[in-house]
Formats: sequence, C-alpha cells, structure tokens
Amino acid sequence: MTAAASRPRALPFRISLLVAGPLSCALGSAALGNPTEAGPWNVHSPDGRLELTVTLGERAEPGCLLGGCLSYRVRRDGAPILLESPLGIRTDRGAFHQGLHCVGTRQRPIDETYTMLTGKRSNRWAGANELTLELEKASDVRLELVFRAYDDGVALRYRLLGSGPVTLREECTGFAVPHLSFGLMAPYDLTGVAFGGTYEQPFHRVISGTPALSSGWAFPALFQTAGSPHWMLLTEADLDSSYCGTRLHQAPVGSLYRIRYPGRREGNGVGQVKPRAELPLETPWRVAIIGDLGQVVESTLVDDLSRPSRVETPDWVRPGRVAWSWFTQGTGGESLQREYVDFAAEMGWEHVLIDEGWNRWHDAETVIPALARDAAAQGVGLILWYNSGGDHTFNQGTPRDRMVDPEVRRQEMEKLQGWGIAGIKVDFFWSDKQDRIQQYLGILEDAADHQLMVNFHGATLPRGWQRTYPHLMTHEAVRGTEYLEIFEEIPFGPRPRDNVFFCFTRNVVGSMDYTPVAFESGLENAGTTFAHQLALSVTFESGWQHFSDRADRAPDRGYRAVFSDFPMVRNFLSAVPATWDDTHFVEGHPATHVVLARARGRRWYVGGLNGRPRGRTLSVDLSFLDDHLYDAMVIHSGGDSRGFSVNRHRVHRSDSLEVEMLPRDGFVIAFVPRDASHAPEARD
Repeated sequence: MTAAASRPRALPFRISLLVAGPLSCALGSAALGNPTEAGPWNVHSPDGRLELTVTLGERAEPGCLLGGCLSYRVRRDGAPILLESPLGIRTDRGAFHQGLHCVGTRQRPIDETYTMLTGKRSNRWAGANELTLELEKASDVRLELVFRAYDDGVALRYRLLGSGPVTLREECTGFAVPHLSFGLMAPYDLTGVAFGGTYEQPFHRVISGTPALSSGWAFPALFQTAGSPHWMLLTEADLDSSYCGTRLHQAPVGSLYRIRYPGRREGNGVGQVKPRAELPLETPWRVAIIGDLGQVVESTLVDDLSRPSRVETPDWVRPGRVAWSWFTQGTGGESLQREYVDFAAEMGWEHVLIDEGWNRWHDAETVIPALARDAAAQGVGLILWYNSGGDHTFNQGTPRDRMVDPEVRRQEMEKLQGWGIAGIKVDFFWSDKQDRIQQYLGILEDAADHQLMVNFHGATLPRGWQRTYPHLMTHEAVRGTEYLEIFEEIPFGPRPRDNVFFCFTRNVVGSMDYTPVAFESGLENAGTTFAHQLALSVTFESGWQHFSDRADRAPDRGYRAVFSDFPMVRNFLSAVPATWDDTHFVEGHPATHVVLARARGRRWYVGGLNGRPRGRTLSVDLSFLDDHLYDAMVIHSGGDSRGFSVNRHRVHRSDSLEVEMLPRDGFVIAFVPRDASHAPEARD
C-alpha cells in the first residue's frame, strides 16, 4: 500500500453546536417540540484544521439574489476561506431559502475505503465528519442540508424529501471568496454556438469578483485566498439524472459567486433549463477543495463524494495508451488503421482509436470486426467514435443518431460487443441541461451491460462518474492538442502556460483527454519543446491516454522519426503507464511551472513543465521515494528544443536532482528501485 492510501487508526468526530439560546435545535424535535433556534452549527475536518459554520438567521433578504436567512462560512487554521455565503433552493413546491425552521440534526463520521482503476491513485481513503440539518416550512416538501468536512475540503448538498414531481427553479448557493483573492477561472463556453458546453475555453488569471464576458464561469475555479497561504478549488460532484450541470454566475456580487443553471440556447436549444424530477432527490455536492497547492493537486475529493461503483466485476475494463490517427492523418481507411494497430502492438500500447467516419468505409460491418479480431490477436483493443446527436447538435459527423434513443443505443452496443470492440468515444454533447446528463448516464449504464469502455468528448466536466462507472476512462473538457492543428485558426491555445494551469485546475477533478505528445505540432504551433510534449505523458492523467502524433509506417514523420533519432524516447513511451497507484505534487505554482511524481508499483515517473518564456533550473526533491536506492533516468532538452539528452543517476530519497529547463520546456524522470529492477509494472 502506498503512503497516500494509508489512513488514521481512529477518526475523531468533531461537530460543535454554538447554542443561540437556552435550547438548541440540535436536540431534535422530540426534545423541543417546535424549535426555531438558528444555531449556529460547526463541523470540523478530522484533523481539526477546517471549520464549516452554518447559520439559520431570523431575518431574510428579499428574493434569492443573495440567498435568505440560511448561510455558511469556512475557515482553515482560523483564516477565512469562504466568507458568509448564501444557501437555499427554490422549487415549484416551495422556496427553501427563508422562513425555515430547524427540527433536528444528525451527525456521523464518514470512513470509507475504495479502489479506482483510473485517477491519481488506486487505493483511496475518504474520511470526514458529516452534519445534516433537518429543515421545514409550510410545504409538503421537506429539506435536508448535508455538510461534510474532509481534511482537504468541504462539501454541501440539498436533499428534498417527499413524493411526486418537482421542478427546481433556482439554487441560491453562493461562494463568497475573500476580496482581492487571486484566481484562475475559465469562461463557460458561449451558448447557442458550436462547442457550447464543452469546457474548452482557456483559463484566465483574475481577481475575485471579476465578471465573465460569456454566460458564466465554468467549474473548476481556483483561488488563493487573500492574506493567507491557502488555496481553494470550487467544483461539483456526484451529479445524477435528477439535476443539470451547473456553473458560476457571470456577474458576481462583490466577490460572491452564485450557482446558475444552463442557458436556454445550449444544446441547439433542445431540452429544458430547469431540472425536473421525482422526489426524493439529492442535488450534486457543492465542493471546495482546500489546502496548500499540494493538497489541492493531490486531492481525490470529487471521487470521494461520489457514489460507489455500480459495476460489480469490472475485470473487462482495460485502461491504457491509445494510438490515434485523426489529429495528424484523419481516419483514413482500413490500411492506415492496420498500420496504427501494428504500431500500438510494437509499443505495447493497449488500444487504437478509429475516429469519425469509419462507418463510411466500404463494407464497414465486415471490415471492422475482422480488424478487431486481428488487433486483439496482437493484444490491441479497438475503440470506435460516435456522434452523440440528436437534435442537440448540428454536427453531422457519423455514425450519428445511434446514442440518443435508448433502444437504438442498446442495439448498437450489442452489435459492437459481438464485433469484439473494446470501447466507444462519444462526441458533441454541447449542453449541461438535464436531458444531456441523462444521456451521459444512459450511455454509461448501457455500456456497462455490454462491457464497453467509454470516453466522453465535446463533453461536460468530470463530476465523479469514474468512481460510479469504472469503465468511464476519460472526459475531454479541455482545450487540448486538437487546437494546435485541426483548429489552429482558433486563437489562445493550448499555450505552454495553459498546460501548467491544467495541472492545478482541470486535471484535478478527473481524467483529462488532452491527447498529448504531439512533437512537431507542439513546437510549431504552441512553441513548446519536444521535451515539454514528452512530459505531458506524466503530468496529465487520463485513463485512456491518447498519444496524438503520427504513427504510420512513414520513417521520416511523427513518432518513428523521433524514435529513430532518440531511441530512449521510444523506450520511455513504451513503458510509461496510463494508470497510477499514487500521485505526489513535488513543486510548482500556476503562474510558472509544475513538477508531478506518479507511481506504478514501486516505479516512479516524474514530469516537469515550464510555462514561462524564460528558462529555469530546478532542484527536484526526491523525498516521495521509499527508503531504497533507485536508478534514475532524466530525459531533458539538453539545450535543443527539437532534441533530447539523457542523464543517469543512482539516487536515494534524501537526494535531489538538478534539472535545467529552456523556455516553455519540460523533462521526465523514470525511477526504478535497484532491488526490484525487474519488478512488473502492472498491478496484481
């Protein structure tokens, strides 16, 4: 077991009640009859450093703009992280943001262990203290507010109890960030246009309270709270079919950011904006990951808050590396894809993705199954692309209209299972409305029944579904490599500094299908070095890691050309895993650089990125290693943006390694324990 998977022997439970009068609501309705006390109530993280305080006041502000009498605040080590922030939710069966009465509380410790096939580490422990407030008003619907405090953050959600249908009209939840806090935020995609709802806008450095010029600020949003060393990443988790995906309102009130629902024009105007579902229901968790930068980057809180796996025996799920022709050569035909299968087999990569248009091949329904059988004989699985549309997207890429209607979708998946297809990439969702969330989850449910892995592209942000559905390998939700060539007419990215930003923002919340390691395009269109591109194979986590450069038989292009000059790069990309047993933040800052270490078994891989236009020298701390000697291989630029140099060292965890980086450069380090140099990298 890795150090990150270990947990305390006992979980201290710390919830304190600050009594407003002689009697407290926390005693429950049986003791008090009709209690109206406002609390406040405090819930602490197990380590005692985080404190979340909830208040139910007597007077309310009018409307839901700033919430009502219900509010909360968060402190870490006594320093304010979130100031007094509104709570509440409005429905067609009652407005639960004022006029509320507390009729009881419940409290319990959370102590969970689970495993993951993807993400930052394989063995997880989630420990927290939970407080539930039972609230009533003149309605046949009852409200419970659930709060959790973990060592690395806090979360809250609404639980609406009763029966029958309900329409959610507005959520009053807000996040009052301290004034003049530094932030990294990405505008939500413009609604009503192509690629709306796909989380592909670049991140911007802002000051808290900055308005968005689009239809909102997307999750996740990172802040360093003013006057303290603490960082906070805002996002949501455990979204189910009873709700929509949300974001932050485009117009903060001061430094207060409020939750807002999708725009009417999202998804080509298809679908209702206001969620509607049967009671009882739970909203997604509103999540604030809190700590120093290392705690934020290493956090698995989004997964910790999500529902356990619904797949009883996921032994058919196979994460891994993927060869992919579309970025450099398009889909082509059978002969090109056979070259990619051969290349993947040579490299030991697990899959090949055949992108848009494969169904237009001559006799495709005979050719594809034959190709799948031949690939499987070489240990390679085939992944096939699908358009999610539907009327919710005007993109006409094919195959189309096979992933919307449940009956059609299941028939298609049954066919793919019979062909021996490993998984599907489903693209162009373009909306966070409830109907699209239901489509995502329907695809995952049906894919599980037919043992198909899934990649969501042109899609929403990860919200913990990889824990619930372990066959979900990755989401796009990033301005990735495609924009370097396919969409190079679209400005702003991804730049070297964006790649650093993503390590502190987007990739924190779940697997990210950036499609990295495009050597020539990265150099020519983004200004990165070849070593920067290579480092993305470690700094970016994705259950399916699609390597995007050319992989046909041409000896003077793409991967084969680089490998011919630098065989150590071939060896590295052949060995580097796509799944990890542990992740460790070594050093960095969103404004400058990042160094991450990831483990597979006892082998460690380090990736470093320089996002700045000037060079830097790093002394890489090796304390993440265990107490044995390691052979370390450092691959870096060596002063040439198109080249690589190798240094080899024998090191101990008490050592450090000095690495020089060019402007917009990167490096990788592979560590092999000397007492286990032949130990297998695959997990048991």
